[in-house]
Amino acid sequence: MKLVGVYSSSHETFKDEWFLRTLKDDYEVCLYPSEARGHGNYMEADWQQAVRFKSAKIIETIQKNWGEVFVYSDMDVLFVGPTKTTIQSCLNGKDIVCQLDDPGGNLCTGFFAVRANDVTLKLWQQVQRATACEGRDQIAFNRLVRAMKEVRAGYLPPSFFGMGTFTGRQFPEASRIYIPANPVMFHANFTIGVEQKTALLDRAQRIITRHRPGRVANNLFFRLRHGMITPEVIKTLTRGDRITQHYDCNAFVRPSSVALDLSTACQLKCPSCPTATGVIAKSIGTGILPLANFEKFLQEHPWVSDIELSNWGEVFLNKDLESILRHAHERHVALRIDNGANLDRASDRVLEAVVKYNLRSLTCSIDGASQEVYSIYRVNGNFDRVIEHIRRINAFKKQYRSEYPALRWQYVAFGHNEHEIARARAMAGELGMEFYVKLSWDDLYGETFSPVKDRELIRKESGLGVADRREYEEKFNRNYIAPSCHQLWQRPHINFDGRVLGCSINHWDDFGNVFTNGGLEVCLKGEKMQRTKDMLMGVTEAHTDSPCVKCQIYASMVKNNAWIRPQELVGLSGGSGRNTSSLLSRSIRRVGRLYRRGRRFQRQGRK
Repeated sequence: MKLVGVYSSSHETFKDEWFLRTLKDDYEVCLYPSEARGHGNYMEADWQQAVRFKSAKIIETIQKNWGEVFVYSDMDVLFVGPTKTTIQSCLNGKDIVCQLDDPGGNLCTGFFAVRANDVTLKLWQQVQRATACEGRDQIAFNRLVRAMKEVRAGYLPPSFFGMGTFTGRQFPEASRIYIPANPVMFHANFTIGVEQKTALLDRAQRIITRHRPGRVANNLFFRLRHGMITPEVIKTLTRGDRITQHYDCNAFVRPSSVALDLSTACQLKCPSCPTATGVIAKSIGTGILPLANFEKFLQEHPWVSDIELSNWGEVFLNKDLESILRHAHERHVALRIDNGANLDRASDRVLEAVVKYNLRSLTCSIDGASQEVYSIYRVNGNFDRVIEHIRRINAFKKQYRSEYPALRWQYVAFGHNEHEIARARAMAGELGMEFYVKLSWDDLYGETFSPVKDRELIRKESGLGVADRREYEEKFNRNYIAPSCHQLWQRPHINFDGRVLGCSINHWDDFGNVFTNGGLEVCLKGEKMQRTKDMLMGVTEAHTDSPCVKCQIYASMVKNNAWIRPQELVGLSGGSGRNTSSLLSRSIRRVGRLYRRGRRFQRQGRK
């Protein structure tokens, strides 16, 4: 059986130090050098050239080895055991079997076995054409292999695994690696750059070569830190006769939680805010959601039980806010103002209503601990008035003996206010508020305003080890606010006039109108929404009619190959519903038992 691979100059070190050195089987190895020159980073010109060369060589191998079976492998691979027998068994009744790329069921084009026949030739010829336009092969391959019903595709078992197989998480964001039982091959995917891949291979080799108690302990700590779906789910997935279809977006057309913007008007003039600069007024309009439309929305969407009220404007400027709070309370619908309010203008009657009618949570945007500093960014705002409003809310909470709303102080870190973070944190503690330092917007909405000066301070205060959003992306290979994209599934955003915007960032276009197009369910089932969701999951290429093509977050996804994974949407990676403390206790006890057992084995060995 032939083992085929291609490599560029940047990846030659993987060929020599990992691929060939660790190979266990007697394959007929056929490796082809690409003329691409560069660093080999994802989606760069040399990387795309190597991918096109790869498709050409796969097609050539199919044509020259008709009726036979061969294996294709990338070079960033560590072989742990023999692979040939397992591959031959998996190919029975199949045309192609691939490494499982992620828990969503995507197939990896970096390691697979293929039967050279008409079907696979047609498949790879279509992949080649798509790659010429798209610059990469994996998204096109997963799209086409599902569209071509005649292709008999399957998965290799989880003993053939990569960084993303069990979690779909990037390295080094996910610093630990889950090791399945009896591993035979590890693929250093889900990371970018030669240095990261080398570090990932080194780490995988160290863990795999440990004794069994050490590997079990590693996996337990991995699950505690990152969460994952169970190995049994992955085993069931790879044992199936058919590959999975991509995640069904229609599963989210009746979300229990939505964001319904009560106001796109604001009395402040914050320099970086598109509302203050007039951008929002031009794109989605300035307005207030009236009580009648709020009542209409709840009446027509009885499955909605949780609503976020804030986004582009100041909620407390809505004169119907008290009535909206009362109506939602009567219908047992939870309301939140988590995205933020400046709380600069609010009557005592409304402040009482947020407590009386159980507003669940309220985030206050307060970027300073004094009027002098606060007003530099919150132009036209009055710091003392905001603090007094918080005190009134606390007084009403005491009067009504209520824990609601939970109060949060959001402090956007700038160069002009970083010296007041400690003072603001202390004030938040006195006011019974959670305190949170948020990285400033940088150039998300325009020119960067007041960049931080003491970067070490902000790295510490952010809790992320980063001082700004660019540094965050460099460290984690994803945009700081990438989770905003999840809102299309989990909490779709709706403008005050009913237009479905999808997320809290979009103001360029909409996906229909809940008041005029038949309701939210119709809008979420729409073709435009479905195409956009496929884009964000990396299933299809960008569509010009989607507002996401104008967004920096989507550009970051493309750059870093950091697509939304199905398990992020259905809670598979978060361990939801479990008692974390109980899980932690049980796991620590189990690790202790494994450690003691290992020590006994060592003592017996010395005897």
